[in-house]
Amino acid sequence: MPQIGYAHRQAPMARQGMVASCHPLASLAGVEVLKSGGNVVDAAVATNGVLAVTQPNYCGVGGDLFCLYYEAKSRRVYFLNGAGRSGSRAGLEELGRRGLTAVPPIGPGSVSVPGATRAWSMLLERFGTRPLKSLLEPALRYAADGFPLSLIVCQAIRERSVLFDDPEWRRVFIPGGVYPEPGDVFRQPDLARTLADLGDEPDLFYSGRVGQAIAKRLERDGFLTADDLASHTGEWAEPISTTYRGYTVWETPPPTQGLATLLTLNLLEGVDVTANPIHSVEHLHLLLEMTKIAYADRDRWVADPAASRVPVEALLDKGYAARRRALYDPDKAQRYEAGEADGDTTGFVVADWRGNMLSVIQSIYKGFGAGVVAPGTGVVLQNRGAYFNTIPAHPNCFAPRQRPFHTLIASIVTRDERPVLGLANMGGDGQAMFHTQILTNAFDFGMEIQEAIERPRFFMGRLDPSDAPDLIRLEGRVPAPVREALVARGHNILTVSDWFSQEGQAHAVAVLTDGVLRGGADPRGDGAAVGY
Repeated sequence: MPQIGYAHRQAPMARQGMVASCHPLASLAGVEVLKSGGNVVDAAVATNGVLAVTQPNYCGVGGDLFCLYYEAKSRRVYFLNGAGRSGSRAGLEELGRRGLTAVPPIGPGSVSVPGATRAWSMLLERFGTRPLKSLLEPALRYAADGFPLSLIVCQAIRERSVLFDDPEWRRVFIPGGVYPEPGDVFRQPDLARTLADLGDEPDLFYSGRVGQAIAKRLERDGFLTADDLASHTGEWAEPISTTYRGYTVWETPPPTQGLATLLTLNLLEGVDVTANPIHSVEHLHLLLEMTKIAYADRDRWVADPAASRVPVEALLDKGYAARRRALYDPDKAQRYEAGEADGDTTGFVVADWRGNMLSVIQSIYKGFGAGVVAPGTGVVLQNRGAYFNTIPAHPNCFAPRQRPFHTLIASIVTRDERPVLGLANMGGDGQAMFHTQILTNAFDFGMEIQEAIERPRFFMGRLDPSDAPDLIRLEGRVPAPVREALVARGHNILTVSDWFSQEGQAHAVAVLTDGVLRGGADPRGDGAAVGY
């Protein structure tokens, strides 16, 4: 991927190891594990632990995790599904009994089982070399001794606080009733204790002290029970993939929306994407329209594969893409019904000189998740249950002990059975369209990874319930004449800031032909790629 020279930041390069994540302290923790002899799985757990402390609005031990792991020894990509399920009390009848017409967007009723810590244990049991306790030491230190808060976290605390009435959340994040400011040293002693206990007791969240505290907090107005937590397990399964211009693109399968990226790439493979300049009206119209077609299939089919059949093989057939491509009108925008693009998540990638690579996506869903903290634990609980719908015949309908549709996705790209790129980004419903834009920047236009991440992006969907379903937020670096021409074709364009954080904060590691690792970190957030 030759460098074109557009990048706002220079992409760091290294030969031994690289970590790209949304916080410098987390990337540093991962690199220190690699330097001390740990492998990429060890480094990923250390990285994620620090992110759970320093980016509590994006991710945490109260959320879910998915990852793809390329093991150089076997030349194989592994998929770990670390998602939790709805509670045994979930269901339409129970919603009706409580006088609700939908799953609550926040609060105890939106909480599903947190799967992240079980996923850490599963990763380490199968592929790790270090004990969980040692890998959590950096996170424990930042929780106990504190770390300087960034502007993004401070803003998130202020913005989400108007929605949350949970006294424990307010005690933790607005200590003494005073909003923290950027640069303040922020301490989380309850979370530090939880991390210390977790190092000694991997089942802490499921049958231990923390699990009991979560169940007690939710017993009155949640859907989870202590048994739901105790019975949780993650699953190893097969990733999904498609070929694209000589590459194999791997994505996380249902219940995640990784399928949408692969569907879009299949549609684009039958078109000369480079026939027009990047971010010309023709180029953007093509990407927007193909995204609409792929997302329509995503919304129809993606749900928990344990509860309903998802015809992945048929949907990824190239012949199916050719038939769907016929819907494309090069001159006119199609109708589009998008979901909510909002979602606070973290994605990171770890790679080493041996050719091993781990791409991870971890989240508590929207900013600070459910806005509920189990007393005495410091654990912010996710609101992933809010992504269930209440359509009885739909595969993602709210039901007991079922995984919801997940916006979370992670990607690894291989060529000749060796990794060339790992990619993950936040962005809720927009993650699949962000993957597509970054991957086509890299593989169609030949951009190095930092430039591919930095180029202007779009997303379609709602950030606010009052938004039109077909609203397209387009970064202001796209020239005004192009934006106007898109409107003339029928697109509902809203110009946003040049570096709009909700366009997804992407992080990636590319492997160059000589084995050099090049990291990419998104200037839309606090991220950093660090290597050695």
